[in-house]
Amino acid sequence: MNIFINEDEQRLKAGWRLLVQFIFMFLFVGFGILGVQQILEDPMMVYTTIPQFAGIILSVWLAAQLLDKRSFFDYGIKLNKQWGKDFLSGCLIAAFSIGSVFLIQWTLGWVTIVEYGWEAELETPFSTGIMSFFVAMLMVGFHEELFSRGYQLLNLTEGLKYPAVGLNGALVTAILLTSSLFGLMHFFNPNASFISTFNIILAGIVLAVPYVLTGRLGLSVGLHFSWNFVMAGVLGFPVSGKKIEFSILQIQQSGSDFFTGGAFGPEAGILGLLGMAIILGGALVYIRQTRHELYIDPLFKKDYQPAAKSDEQSR
Repeated sequence: MNIFINEDEQRLKAGWRLLVQFIFMFLFVGFGILGVQQILEDPMMVYTTIPQFAGIILSVWLAAQLLDKRSFFDYGIKLNKQWGKDFLSGCLIAAFSIGSVFLIQWTLGWVTIVEYGWEAELETPFSTGIMSFFVAMLMVGFHEELFSRGYQLLNLTEGLKYPAVGLNGALVTAILLTSSLFGLMHFFNPNASFISTFNIILAGIVLAVPYVLTGRLGLSVGLHFSWNFVMAGVLGFPVSGKKIEFSILQIQQSGSDFFTGGAFGPEAGILGLLGMAIILGGALVYIRQTRHELYIDPLFKKDYQPAAKSDEQSR
C-alpha cells in the first residue's frame, strides 16, 4: 500500500496535496508580506492584502497543475454570467443580514452614531482609505473562499469518499474540518475568544453550503465580501477583532458583549449568530428560486477525472 500515491487516480493522496498547497501558500504569502513591509513603512490594508491574494491564488494554481492534475477553474471559479449573479445576490443577502444586526442594536440603544467618516480627522484622506478597504475586502472574500472552500473542501471530500463513509459522510466531515481550520485561523486576531472562534467555525459551515449546492463560489464570495465590508466599512463595527478607521459611520457601542460581540465585532455575539442564520436562509431561498430544488452539486458527486476529461468547463 502506497501511503503517498493514490494508485487509482495516479496522483498524491488528498492529505499530502493539502499539506503541500498549504506550504506553497505559507511561503508565497509570508515572503510577499515581508517584501511589502520592507518597502512601505506604514502600508494600508490593501497593500498587505495583495500578497495574500496573489500568494493564495498562485499556490492553488500550482497545486491544481502539479498535484491535483485538474483545471484551476474546477474549484468553483468559472467567472461567467451566473457566477456574477450569484456574487451580487450574496452581496445583497449579507448586507441585509448585517444591516439587520445594526438596526437591532441601534433600536436597543447599544449603538450611537458619533460622526461620519469624512468628518473624522485622519492622516489618510477618507476617500482613499475607504476605497483601499473596499478593494482589500473584495480580495479577502475571494482568496479566503478559494482556499477554505474551493480548494480544501473539494479535495477533502474526494479524499474521504470511502465506501464505508459515503458521499454525505465525506462532505459533512470535510465541511467540519475546513470550517474548524477557518475558525482557528482567526483565533489569533485581536480580541479573539473561544466564542468568536466557535462562531467563525459556524460561519465557515454557512459559507460552505452554497458551494456544495451550486458547485460555484460566487455566492460564498459575495456573502463573505459584503459581510466584512458593510459591517466594518459602512456600519463601523469591528471586523474579526479589527477596528477600521475609514468607516462611513463612526459609532460607539454599549450593551452586553454576549449579545454584541464587543471589541471583536458582531461575529463574537449572539446577534452575529442571528446574522449568520439570515445569510443561510437567504442563500437557500436564492438557490431554490434559481433552480427550484436543493441538491448536492455534481462537482462533489462525480469521481475524480484529469482536467482534460473533466466536463466542468462546459457547465
